[in-house]
Amino acid sequence: MLSTFAKTKPDNILYYNRMTAFGGNSKKDMRALTKGLSFRTMVSTTRYAAFDVSRYYDPYFYELVGYNVFTGEYYINNYNEETATEYLSHNEEGEKTIRSSFYLESMLNYNRTFNDKHTLSGLLVYMMNSNLNSSAVDLQQSLPFRNIGLSGRATYAYDSRYFAEFNFGYNGSERFHESKRFGFFPSAGLAWSISNEKFWKPFQHTISNLRLRATYGLVGNDAIGSSADRFFYLSNVNMNASNYSAVFGRDGTYSRNGVVVTRYANEKITWETAKKTNLALELGLFEKWDIKAEYFFERRENILMNRTVPNTMGLAAVSRANVGAASGKGTDMSLDYKQMWKNGAWLTVMGNFTYATSKYEVYEEPDYPEAYRSHIGRSIHQEYGYIAERLFVDDADAQNSPVQNFGGYKVQGGDIKYTDVSRDGKITSADMVPIGNPKVPEITYGFGFSFGFKNIDVSAFFQGLANESFWINNRATAPFAEYRYGSEDKVTGTPTNQLLKAYAEDHWSEDNQNMYALWPRLSPTINENNAQTSTWFMRDGSFLRLKQVELGYTLPKSVQDKLRTSTSDYLT
Repeated sequence: MLSTFAKTKPDNILYYNRMTAFGGNSKKDMRALTKGLSFRTMVSTTRYAAFDVSRYYDPYFYELVGYNVFTGEYYINNYNEETATEYLSHNEEGEKTIRSSFYLESMLNYNRTFNDKHTLSGLLVYMMNSNLNSSAVDLQQSLPFRNIGLSGRATYAYDSRYFAEFNFGYNGSERFHESKRFGFFPSAGLAWSISNEKFWKPFQHTISNLRLRATYGLVGNDAIGSSADRFFYLSNVNMNASNYSAVFGRDGTYSRNGVVVTRYANEKITWETAKKTNLALELGLFEKWDIKAEYFFERRENILMNRTVPNTMGLAAVSRANVGAASGKGTDMSLDYKQMWKNGAWLTVMGNFTYATSKYEVYEEPDYPEAYRSHIGRSIHQEYGYIAERLFVDDADAQNSPVQNFGGYKVQGGDIKYTDVSRDGKITSADMVPIGNPKVPEITYGFGFSFGFKNIDVSAFFQGLANESFWINNRATAPFAEYRYGSEDKVTGTPTNQLLKAYAEDHWSEDNQNMYALWPRLSPTINENNAQTSTWFMRDGSFLRLKQVELGYTLPKSVQDKLRTSTSDYLT
């Protein structure tokens, strides 16, 4: 009888996971100094730690190779006499994570009303934040992330008719040079409640609420670039770049890695700013209709962009600066209607509509001879791509068309045919034009209602958007091709796409030379010609959907008392 034992390793694995949090706050009424003054401070700190340790030994493994029935003796072979151990070993190569955060906030608040008409309030807030992550992937991200800021607000209201407000933020960011580190961002607003004026009393039953609002302010943003770009004012240098290595010696066996700049220092990179204007009207009619309409405009400046630099300058890394500018404008409206009847029935109707557009005012790009290639005046969410005419009928059709050479691939029958916009006899980046609507919808809206009578109520809400385009991911859906999603970076083997039914039923083939088939000709790999961004896989993203429907029944009070429940919408 022969038997082989599978090798196993007895483990004692310790998983350690702990999060410790501490927080506290203190409030102080400071009316002794002046009425309406108060102070509050709060502090919190959190520490999260996790690691795993394996303690194990390598046992001896044997194989039974024979048995003597006369002497009762067994014959065995030892498989790992040299590597087996009779003592414990340990392995600490598992995950080790330590994260800590600290947050401090102190607030001084003032609120007081004088002579029942003058209301004055003020607020000062100091904030300090620090975060540290020991699992950082590089030197810069291993340093603590820190921000500090002081913000304030002052408001004044007179007789519930006239309102004024001033806000400011004075914030510091670690990402910028000390000369650009702090930014001051003020804003102000005015409002007038016309319906609270004495001369408006004759119109109260018709126009129950009429209010005008206007605000203007400056907003700063330091979340520019990527998370690895923490300190724009410092350069990054790779002192051990293998792709810049050199070989020395007569026999070519001595080599050393090179040095390369991966980011150039720029002490002038600073906050991205936005100047925002908002005008609003609030209108109430017959104490049933509530209408709000707003117009907003925004001008963004100091947008971080890559500079367009000729290769002849010999720069090893991309140069960036705050050179971009963009603007946006739009309207935002909402409507609410409420109605109740004497028989107990009630109805509410609500709706909202937003229209917002944007465009680049300044964009870092070459001075293209073709005006359609410029981003200036286009939406910041505009996609650029090729105009797809149709599929090539056959190889002869492809050979007698403008040259399409993507990735060194020779087009054939069934591949996508693109328009030669520049009329130079070949398809290049000069033929890429703005295609479709922006990738972010310019119009969003919703509407719904709720109706109730006695113990029954019903409600529904619809949601929709328009002026948006999206693109089918032709690489992720390419039949038979290898493709990895971002979450599959650690998946072993070769993940390949399956053949979708829609593609199987509608694709170009020698037997079905449909120039407008959904999918071009099939290929075992991703076809670079057909994978270009184009109108072929562009779709209209507009939709209107019924998002939610509810039907409710309210149990009688006597039944609720017996069930010992206080809920009114018992069945939904």
